[in-house]
Amino acid sequence: FYQKASGAAECLRCKPGSLCPLGASLELPAACEPGTYANATDDDGDPDCFDCPAGSSCGGGAAPPAECSPGSVAATPGLAKCERCEPGTSSGAGSESCSECAAGTYAANSGQGQCVPCPYPLSSERGAVICSVCQKGFYLLQSADPADVFKSPTDYCKPCPPNAECSDDTSLATLGVPLGFWRASFSSAELTECRAFGGDGQAGQARCVGNVDPGEASGRRVQEAGLDYCADAFAGPECQLCREPNHYLDADGAACNKCVAVGTAAGHMAGIALGLCVAFGLVALAYSTQRGQTEWRKERFIGLPLRIADRTGDAIYKIGLIPKFKILFGFYQVCLVLSTTYSARLPERYTGWTEALAEAVFIDWSGVVLPVQCLPHKSRLIAVAISPIGVIALLLFAGIVLRLCARWRRARRGAGCESASEVDGATSNVLGAGEAQLQDQEPPSSSAAEPPTALAETDDAAVFSWPAEVALGLLDLTPAGLVLVFCFVPSISASIFRAWSCQAYTVSPPDEPLRQVSYMRQDASVECRTEDHESITDIAVGFIVLWPAGSLVLFTSLLAACYKPLQAKTPTALTRATAFLHREYKTTWYWWEAVELARKLVLTGFV
Repeated sequence: FYQKASGAAECLRCKPGSLCPLGASLELPAACEPGTYANATDDDGDPDCFDCPAGSSCGGGAAPPAECSPGSVAATPGLAKCERCEPGTSSGAGSESCSECAAGTYAANSGQGQCVPCPYPLSSERGAVICSVCQKGFYLLQSADPADVFKSPTDYCKPCPPNAECSDDTSLATLGVPLGFWRASFSSAELTECRAFGGDGQAGQARCVGNVDPGEASGRRVQEAGLDYCADAFAGPECQLCREPNHYLDADGAACNKCVAVGTAAGHMAGIALGLCVAFGLVALAYSTQRGQTEWRKERFIGLPLRIADRTGDAIYKIGLIPKFKILFGFYQVCLVLSTTYSARLPERYTGWTEALAEAVFIDWSGVVLPVQCLPHKSRLIAVAISPIGVIALLLFAGIVLRLCARWRRARRGAGCESASEVDGATSNVLGAGEAQLQDQEPPSSSAAEPPTALAETDDAAVFSWPAEVALGLLDLTPAGLVLVFCFVPSISASIFRAWSCQAYTVSPPDEPLRQVSYMRQDASVECRTEDHESITDIAVGFIVLWPAGSLVLFTSLLAACYKPLQAKTPTALTRATAFLHREYKTTWYWWEAVELARKLVLTGFV
């Protein structure tokens, strides 16, 4: 107690925390130690000093507790002063502890009362002292000093590429590649949608699992993908190759199957070749023997198909479908290669039917018994280019054999030239019915009526020598061979020129000069512009001479040999055999088929 006035009847009580010794006339300030404060006064007038509470500081003496200012804390009771928060943390007034800055904010200095939001388009992790990562929707183009990134954020943080997924703190190497997409390099920002390769829209997603796990169900597949974005069984560009050797991508484009043994495939090929040989022989026999022309057409089973074939051929020639077919087929051949030759993509409503038809008519002989990935592209190219030659040679050989058999039969019967005339007359049946019909305008180059053949008026032994029979046998089935060449050249030429057709994928970062890696479209295991690819293109150059250039030379040579007979309108065995090339043209323009072939070759390949 104390009393400062004289004559007072009673003493005044000291305020809590003041010092009032016995007989005091004034309240004296307390003398508490730093870290404590005087909170009460006991009966003898001495104050009680208590520890300063957490979140406050006490300077000692008579000072009451002072709440810590923002950016500083008193973690324990009894502290004489508050401590400043470390960079990356902050605190409010009277805080007992510092709090880490939330993601997307930072505190660069110590003692900050609050964290500062990161500037656009940066972000940060928790407790960041600087913003050096890109926020969601952006990715870090290249590694750099955090201070440089903070100073120039738009130079380093770029918008997320199309189809990619960019969460906070995404870099170019860690871009999110979603299901159904693939990229060629960790340094590339270009994502490629995995094609179906014959399957439905789910085939690409079955192979390309990316590196983004959209849910627990696909977690295993994402883990299997590892670093190449492919499911466990697949590899290569767009995950179109099978990891296991001797396996191939099935027709649905979603699974790998085991290849058949090469010996089994060779046996299948031999069986197909034998079947073709028998078929060609039967057709040639039906149209090159007297019995085939008359008696066979009266047979119960084989007669009906032969008669239908005869009438169909007559109708085709009478209504002029052959030139229309040639024009339509030529148009189709050009449309077929728009995407591969010119890298032009027309709307789906224009190209959908041509691509579907291309898959149906494309001639890949080896693919009949052995899937594409089961045979190296070099071997496949050789098979595609050589096997049609074998078929045509087989056809011509059948004509020679039939001619020689006919001669042998004539020799045995002693029929002489009469039988020979019958066989020679059968040649016109092979060339096609309607050949002797005239048009209303100028007569076509080979439609004049056939004069009596000289073979019927000459001694059999002199004219029908073995070499002559061989030549006539070749001419018998030359029309069929020319039709096959006409049909084969576009698809085979396309196969040859596709040796240079490569699919390019970007591997360079967006801020560097463009660098790409290319793989053959027909065999994704072969990287373009490598030794393996050069060995394929070397073979393709030879086949260009054989097929595109060779077919043009063949047509030109045959038409040149027919010049004089056509101008004189005196059909010969050669003009009849080559009627497919000039029959639809007027005599003046008989050579136009070679020009048309050259035009198609330029448009479908040489360009």
